[in-house]
Amino acid sequence: MAERPGPLDPQRQALLEHLAAHRVEGVIIGGAAIQNYRPTYATDDVDFAPARDDENMRRLADALNGLDCRLVVDPADPSSHVALPPDYFTPASLSNARFWNLATRLGDLDVCFEPAGFPGGYEDLRGRASLQTIAGTTISAPVAALADVEHSKRTAGRSKDLSYFDSYPSEQTAGDEVDELRRIRSACYPQDPQASRPSEPHDRRTRHGQDPGRPDRGHER
Repeated sequence: MAERPGPLDPQRQALLEHLAAHRVEGVIIGGAAIQNYRPTYATDDVDFAPARDDENMRRLADALNGLDCRLVVDPADPSSHVALPPDYFTPASLSNARFWNLATRLGDLDVCFEPAGFPGGYEDLRGRASLQTIAGTTISAPVAALADVEHSKRTAGRSKDLSYFDSYPSEQTAGDEVDELRRIRSACYPQDPQASRPSEPHDRRTRHGQDPGRPDRGHER
C-alpha cells in the first residue's frame, strides 16, 4: 500500500471517516484521486463515485443526511448555496440526478453517479481502481486509475479540465488533441474566453492550482 501522500487534511480525514462509518462503498475520482498520483495537484473537495445497489444507496443517503448538506449552485458564491433538510436524501431522491455538488460541514463533496466518460459510474471504474491511502488522510479506499480520471477530463472537455494537460502532459493526450478539443469547445461555447487558448509547451510543470480563477471544483463545476 502506498504511503499517505502529503500533510494530513483534518477536514478531508473527517469526511472520509464519516463515509466509512456509514459503510458507503465507492471509488474516489476527480482531483482527490489525481492527488494520489500527482501530489502537486491542488484541490480541496472530494469527488466520489458510489455503488448504486439499493443497500449502498440507503447508506449513502444516511451519511449525507448527517452532513448538514447545502446544494452548490455557484461554487464562486457560497451565499447561493441551498440548505437541504436533514432528511432530504433518500435512495429515490439521490437517483433523481447524475451528480450532486454539495457543501457539507466537513468540506465539499461531489457525488457523481455518471462521471464524464463513464456512464456506468462505479461499475465502470472499480475494475481498474486500486486500494490506496487517500491523499491528505490515513483512510484507505479504492482510487480510480489515473488513466480513467484523465479520460474523464478529456471527455468533459471543460476549460479547467483541458488546462490540466498543460501542467501534467499525458502520454495519451498530445498537444494537438487538446487544441482540437479546445477548438470544438470554442465553437460550442463562444462565450468562454479560455476555450480556444492554445496548448502551452509540454515541458511546463507549473502547479495546476496556481492558475488564478481555476480551482478544481468537481466534475460538473
